[in-house]
Order: sequence, then C-alpha cells, then structure tokens
Amino acid sequence: MIIRKADYKDVKILNNFLTLLIKDEGKYDVGIDENFVVTNMYENYIEDANKLIIVAEENSQVVGYLYGMIKPNDETYKYVVAKLDALYIEENYRNRGFATALIEHFKKWAKGKNAFKIEVNVWSNNTSAKHLYEKNKFKTTSETLTFDDFKKL
Repeated sequence: MIIRKADYKDVKILNNFLTLLIKDEGKYDVGIDENFVVTNMYENYIEDANKLIIVAEENSQVVGYLYGMIKPNDETYKYVVAKLDALYIEENYRNRGFATALIEHFKKWAKGKNAFKIEVNVWSNNTSAKHLYEKNKFKTTSETLTFDDFKKL
C-alpha cells in the first residue's frame, strides 16, 4: 500500500471516484441525482496549499482517495479547522486498511497546518462510515436536523 499526494495524472480517476461516492450517497439521500457525473472538480485543487488530495495505491493502481481542506477563516472559530470532505475506496479494497491509512495521513497534514480539529459530515444512517470514523477516534459533536415533510403543511 502506498499513500501519496495526487497529481494531475490522477484527476480523471479522482473525478470518477467522486462520481461513485456521490452515487453511493444516494442510498442515504433520495434527492441525489443518480445520473450526476463529475467532470471537472479536482483539477484546480492539486496545487492549493490549503487543500489536500491523497491517493491510495496497490500494485501501481489507484484504489481510493481522500480530499480535505483547511476551512477558510470566517471568524466563527478562534482556531484553524480542517474539513475531511471526501473519502472513497473501491469496493474490492474496502476493509483492508486503505481508508484508515488515508485518514492518518490527513490527520498529520492537518496537524502540520495547525488545525485544532478535523470535521467530517456523515449521513446518520451510513453506519459503515460512522464506524470507520469512530474507529479512527472521531466522535459526534453536533448533529444536523432536517425537515422535508412539506406535504403536511
């Protein structure tokens, strides 16, 4: 297993992985368009010092990735916050330590950026993702409540 910073030759597979991730999230949110395709997302992020895109390789094949960033300071927080925005591992490579290795690399990068904490959003019914993050010492500190029952109004 190799964890490395993504480069421009990886952009096509990164965009494909993001498409698969978004489609996978359709299991948790019926509003996600199953025909959505990402075509031009990560090209502009490769060189950004406040964004990190890393890939996991096995036998010279990219099998997963993580995208995260330092959140822009909006004066809400008195400290630096890192955001783990996307994590995807191909199905055949799941539960083999790739996601944990990517998360650990991201933690070290965030620490080097003087982050006080890392935030990640997880669908409440995505038990496998919640388990992964909890296993990696993340804890629930807030919840988002939504209202979508407009038919009864």
